[in-house]
Amino acid sequence: MPDTVPAILPLSVLEAVQNIDTPADDGLGALEHELAAKRLGLSSTVAAQVKRYRERADAGGGIDREEALAVFRLVGRRPDAELVYADAGRRAARYAARQLGGGSRALGAVSPGKLGRALRLRSAGALARRWLLVTMEPVGGLARAEAEDSLPLAAREDGVGCRFYTAGLAELLRVVAGIEGAMVHEACRSRGDRRCVWRAEAAAGYE
Repeated sequence: MPDTVPAILPLSVLEAVQNIDTPADDGLGALEHELAAKRLGLSSTVAAQVKRYRERADAGGGIDREEALAVFRLVGRRPDAELVYADAGRRAARYAARQLGGGSRALGAVSPGKLGRALRLRSAGALARRWLLVTMEPVGGLARAEAEDSLPLAAREDGVGCRFYTAGLAELLRVVAGIEGAMVHEACRSRGDRRCVWRAEAAAGYE
């Protein structure tokens, strides 16, 4: 893994923390300060980091790998880490999808049938490699992804962090390739496999 990683990765994690820690608008405004003291996502420190990462992401910049890993590890200590990682993965996928050039998007949209799907899958794979740091390639009209090293796995060796990619890759395929379904995490380094492997599975009845 490179020494510098895309800023969208830690940004997505902290935005997910903010989202999950923000209480519903139930009229209990008087408790706001008390909640802020107890919930990480409501802290001024997280808000400042989100602002910094967002500015870096908007400029297409990166963050030191160790700093990003610290963010993933911070979330990994939460009892709801799996939920946060999944939310973060979907956010990262949407950030990555925004980087798709207009020409590639238009070509994939107007190309017919299998050719159009192949082009869209290729675009999704390029985005996954560049922005999510995972290899994803077309297989049988769907996709297969692999990662030998990743921030989520380094953060939690029990595999909980892999929810980041399980949810994120499915979202990337939905947004970029138009494929509704799920990513099946069929191999995981936390279970002793050499690498983590995900296989796309289309939703029932999807054509």
